[in-house]
Amino acid sequence: MNTVTGEQKLLAILAHLAYLLGGLGFIIAPLIIFLLKRDDWFVYDHAKQALVAHLAILAASVVVGLSSLLLVGLLLVPVLVLLWMGLLITSIIAAVKVSNGQLYRYPLIQSFVDSLS
Repeated sequence: MNTVTGEQKLLAILAHLAYLLGGLGFIIAPLIIFLLKRDDWFVYDHAKQALVAHLAILAASVVVGLSSLLLVGLLLVPVLVLLWMGLLITSIIAAVKVSNGQLYRYPLIQSFVDSLS
């Protein structure tokens, strides 16, 4: 396996922890990294993982938010909170793996990630 540089680690960590940027930064940052670093297997793979995970949580948030307008979604808010906590935990794990130069696979979304090749 090739050695991973500090820049590669930094970009991969940024992709995973982009939700700390606020707003839509959690989608835009991994998307930009994903599009610009196609030639770097390590950064590309991490950006792809993060992008799909962040898009999945965004989709879940939109569904719960819209269904909350009908009062049905209020029951789903605790589920959404658990999903966001899961994203927080798994992205921190991913950032630690990146700092060790390792790959990380988010649970439950791998089939979507594989379809982005």
